[in-house]
Amino acid sequence: MSRAQKKSILIYSFSGAIMIAAMIFSGVRNNERQVEELLVEVMDEDGNYFTDNIEIVDLLTDKNTDFIIGVKFKELEPKTLEERVEKNPFVKDAQIYRDLKGNLQVKVGQSKPIARVFTNGMQDRYIDTEGKVVPVSAKHTARVPLIETEFTFKWKSMYESSYTEQIFELLTYIEENDFWRAQIAHIYVKKNGEIELSPQVTKQTIVFGKPEKPEEKFAKLMTFYKEILSRKGWNIYKKINVKFKNQIICE
Repeated sequence: MSRAQKKSILIYSFSGAIMIAAMIFSGVRNNERQVEELLVEVMDEDGNYFTDNIEIVDLLTDKNTDFIIGVKFKELEPKTLEERVEKNPFVKDAQIYRDLKGNLQVKVGQSKPIARVFTNGMQDRYIDTEGKVVPVSAKHTARVPLIETEFTFKWKSMYESSYTEQIFELLTYIEENDFWRAQIAHIYVKKNGEIELSPQVTKQTIVFGKPEKPEEKFAKLMTFYKEILSRKGWNIYKKINVKFKNQIICE
């Protein structure tokens, strides 16, 4: 190795050491900085705000018992703060970090309800896209299908059993299909586990059977809409049964 090459390596090594030292110094200096401002952003692409900045700040500060403004960054534990925010049932996730201006940024993603559960004598609840059962909110009402059951609804999550997972699969299928999301208004769960659906536009009761094979059953229902109702009229039948394989029974 020539003297010039050795000199170049030495220069690069020295420059690298300076950069690392500068980064360490900058990190230490930033840790000593105090939080100048708390910036909260509640994100929701659909505009359904089930929580707000005031509630989030209340959770962050543990109901004003743990102050954040004026506290040094090195004294904060972002993970603990995120866990506080995520205690809100409508918070899907929270990300907390500092910016270059000395502010604490709080980004909050919301849960998205896909059905509302109605039970006589009990408070309504929502089922969200994650399969969680969450309380209703006084801040906003989601336009989602209403679920009623012939039994007391006690589920805490839609992953409690294979049956609840099937119901969740059905709800997810409806939510992800623009036509069925607009069309299905009411879901009735019977004691024997079978499902009946009530549409928004037409007046038929849709006998769905067990909440399984939603893609196959909705395909049959779409065939009924396109090939039968379009020719005979939208309300000529009172009941449509799609629970049997390869059959559509009209009454």
